[in-house]
Amino acid sequence: MPEIPASSHEDKLRTPFVRKRWDIVCAGFIILLVLAWSFSILTTKPKLWTDEAVSINIARSFLTHGVLSVQVAPDTFWESAHLVQSTGYPVTVPLSVFFKVFGYGFDQARIFMLIWVFVALAGGFFLARELFSRYEALASLFLVTTFASFYASGRTVVGEIPGFALLLAGFYFLLVRRQYFLTGILWGLAVVAKPSVFGLIIPAVAITLFFERFSFTQFLKQSCAIALGMVPAALFWVFFVLKTPFQARMWQEIGVFYKNPYSSDITQNILHNLSGIFHSTTLIYFGGLFAIILFARFLIKNKSPLSFLYTFIIAYGVLAFLYYLRSPGYLRYILIAELLILFITPYTVGVLVPWVMGRLKISRLLYQNIAVACVLGTLVFVQGVHLFTAADISSSDNAWKVASHIESVFPDRSLGLLNAPELGLFLNSSRTFLVLDLLGIPPVGSNPLFLEDPPDIIVSHSSDRFMDEERDILEGRYAASLETGGYVVFVKR
Repeated sequence: MPEIPASSHEDKLRTPFVRKRWDIVCAGFIILLVLAWSFSILTTKPKLWTDEAVSINIARSFLTHGVLSVQVAPDTFWESAHLVQSTGYPVTVPLSVFFKVFGYGFDQARIFMLIWVFVALAGGFFLARELFSRYEALASLFLVTTFASFYASGRTVVGEIPGFALLLAGFYFLLVRRQYFLTGILWGLAVVAKPSVFGLIIPAVAITLFFERFSFTQFLKQSCAIALGMVPAALFWVFFVLKTPFQARMWQEIGVFYKNPYSSDITQNILHNLSGIFHSTTLIYFGGLFAIILFARFLIKNKSPLSFLYTFIIAYGVLAFLYYLRSPGYLRYILIAELLILFITPYTVGVLVPWVMGRLKISRLLYQNIAVACVLGTLVFVQGVHLFTAADISSSDNAWKVASHIESVFPDRSLGLLNAPELGLFLNSSRTFLVLDLLGIPPVGSNPLFLEDPPDIIVSHSSDRFMDEERDILEGRYAASLETGGYVVFVKR
């Protein structure tokens, strides 16, 4: 018997794997492309912004001092840490561990987020593969990876994409494994990762369990199991963040903040956002997809894993839209609803197109499959074109450039940052003073201009509340040294 050449033998071993796992190979290739592209613009797109800077500041504070709060002066942290946890400890604590292992830096922070992007994409694909078909799982992956807002939030150190990954993991253990307590643990972590977005999980899952129950007893058992699973995440938040958890004043502050975190008239916000619905391509696009998902729900068998998923997405989508309406128009509040819609759209199209063609007396499976592929291909194409042409993803490295200039020209001077926390990430925290204005809460830190011995260097955005209010002090004691990239650097006379 002739000996099979080694290369030929390897090909024969490799071929069955590729044939059986072709969808995994394709998904892996897509995800690698996403990571490679993201890595090429890692620190500049999206640009570093306030919420991300606060999250990284908190992670560094936990790394250096074991405190989950914003450092506002050397070895000094803002006391009301519970009001700056827009991105929670499921993101900031692991990031501090990542810094401990690989060193502190903005590059490391963005690489950390790419890991979450990988987990979310891979997890979404394998969940879709379990619930749908291989083709629909790939189509779901294509829709998510061509969606511009996924990258606007995914590459920045905020809680949306980590929370989304935890949400999908919870769906796996709920719909595939039927482990309600473990689902609660994962969803509890998602809620804490981004309370303003994932807090809606709690009413959404209650609504879904109520409508999808077989009996009221089953509803109580499942609800209690998930709720108990969420408790540890909440207790860890209390342990990590609250200094005096038994003070009523602290809980009142949290309640007031979440009642209106925008410091604006909610009624006016609602009226303004309602009037702008038909001027927003995002709302029109996802409104259309939501409508077909709502219709497809009636074609899905009741009391099944897919009917649960549909009901949850519908309930969460409605709640997220209502939350958006009361905001000053922040579309990021509906990002997770958008991702869930994209996740389930391929299956929805696979349900609706055959139903429509059946009504048109077109029963051949080949024609139906071609129609489904055309619809999904069109959606992917439209999103891809938008991603690479019209998507408004910010891009800048001005914060790093200005910080590098300060470090090189004034290496040993004390620094005061007025509403510029992004600069502080690149500067020595042991000589930096920060004051920050965030929506809905008192100023974070104290204005360094009011110190008995003000810092040698003051940096502000070219137009800023604190700079405008204390312009007399600036003009009397400081001289503008540099104005670039939207920042002004002042040097003490």
